[in-house]
Amino acid sequence: MTTASPTAAHAHGEDVIVLSTGDVRIPLHPVADTTAARRADQPYRPPAGDRDLRALIAAYSTAPGAAVDAGQVLVTPGARQALVAVLRAVLGERREVLFATPYWASYPQLIELVGGVPVPVPGRVGDGLLDLDAWEARRTPATGAVIVNSPRNPDGAVVPADSLRRLAEWAGRHGLTVLFDEVYRGVALGDRPAPSVLDLFPALPEHCVLIDGLSKSHALAGLRLGWAIAPPATAARATAIASHFIGHTSGPAQDIARALLGGGEGGGETARLRIGAELTAQLDTAMKALDGIEGLSCPRPEGGIFLFPDIRDWLADAPEAARRSAVTWLKERHGVAVVDGAAFGAPGHLRLSFALPSEQLRSGLERLRDALTSRDA
Repeated sequence: MTTASPTAAHAHGEDVIVLSTGDVRIPLHPVADTTAARRADQPYRPPAGDRDLRALIAAYSTAPGAAVDAGQVLVTPGARQALVAVLRAVLGERREVLFATPYWASYPQLIELVGGVPVPVPGRVGDGLLDLDAWEARRTPATGAVIVNSPRNPDGAVVPADSLRRLAEWAGRHGLTVLFDEVYRGVALGDRPAPSVLDLFPALPEHCVLIDGLSKSHALAGLRLGWAIAPPATAARATAIASHFIGHTSGPAQDIARALLGGGEGGGETARLRIGAELTAQLDTAMKALDGIEGLSCPRPEGGIFLFPDIRDWLADAPEAARRSAVTWLKERHGVAVVDGAAFGAPGHLRLSFALPSEQLRSGLERLRDALTSRDA
């Protein structure tokens, strides 16, 4: 039986402080009093997305290294639909898909959804370096694609530019498609965003695809607006597939995205800088709260919105209920919700968000720290 995503919205008690969300909860956009119903002006939109929005996405994504054309863009209702459409388009007889551990919990499910075979590649928490020897050891004649997530969910690790380039070149030599999942890149913790595949080559290589969206960069997870940027032939195949299982992305969602990327209120670089500054301050608060807890270690993330502390040493001397399930113990005994690292291929870790309103974050961290220092049964 397929289980629900560990971060899917679900009910928590009123006395539980939630640190387990996967979206940016920092207030950014003004709240409208009402939303006018629109019923008479909603024809089907093009399967790839409105041409003017695709042009704005191309301009938004263009880097000094490589320009993007609107014809390479497929707009989808969220980045995961872009990932599914592209995987379905590129996986032929070779069905295995490689990705590093720890990994986004939905990768295995999405790969299996299109008939692929997920193959995790061992990596180190907090370290974005891609060990090509480890990737080569997992490559077989059945390997068809690779997913690289940077900044990475769940630990915020960033893949350095030279490591990205080497992996892209290695994949090209072996005829593998590389999907660069950059949905957390739009929010930079520090002076510069994480390196992108578009920074590395004069044009997007024929075997490479970029996945992105507005969920994190513009705090719009509920809008469901993502995209794939691919070489023309891959983009055409993915669009044909999307036309059957998506139809088209919501027209009002595209209209909002067009206004934002076109320089409307809350859009463009202003939103990215504001979210990045607030998240950096929230990260400082969270790291300070976790500092000095015996048996816990937590590398500082270079990007993204999550902390991924290692509590394996803490568990060795923890209450029995916590050893059975630290997440259940924290929620039921101490009223704080986090996500089990096992969902991301890293048992003995916890994932928690710092992209939360300040008071919610501080209160949740206080409960988490009290739980891990008191060790109450």
